[in-house]
Amino acid sequence: MADTIVKDRRVNSRRIVESLVESRTKTLAQYKEVMTYYPFEIDETLKEVLEDFCESMVDYTARAHFYLYNYLEENKERRTTVLKIADSVYPKLVDNTQLLLDFHDRYSSDVTELDCEKLENCLNGVGELMAVRINLEDEVINALLSMDGIGH
Repeated sequence: MADTIVKDRRVNSRRIVESLVESRTKTLAQYKEVMTYYPFEIDETLKEVLEDFCESMVDYTARAHFYLYNYLEENKERRTTVLKIADSVYPKLVDNTQLLLDFHDRYSSDVTELDCEKLENCLNGVGELMAVRINLEDEVINALLSMDGIGH
């Protein structure tokens, strides 16, 4: 019985990680698409691509908080190594999320009066934030998966 519970937990943790990585991959692809419009000139296509990217970015950032961390908490993760890493990473993810949400709030709608030079700088900053975020998430993911024998 205990083996079945552990196995079920491992399968669930794997699904959550896969969902997070899938959302991350989609967001990175949309980021790359937005960057193909450089040098930026505001038109309807750029507005749509930027809006889609912002929406995807919010979905992606929410997955870490509402899926991964809720899963660890609700399932009463017992592996202290995973918990220590998750606890050390979480405050950094919260700060990172806020900066990404600030970008979303500014560029997700009504970008008629957009300063294209500022957009370029902000998108470069978002790229850096996402790189940091991926490294932080991977710390938790690697701890979670490596300890359950399925690796990452």
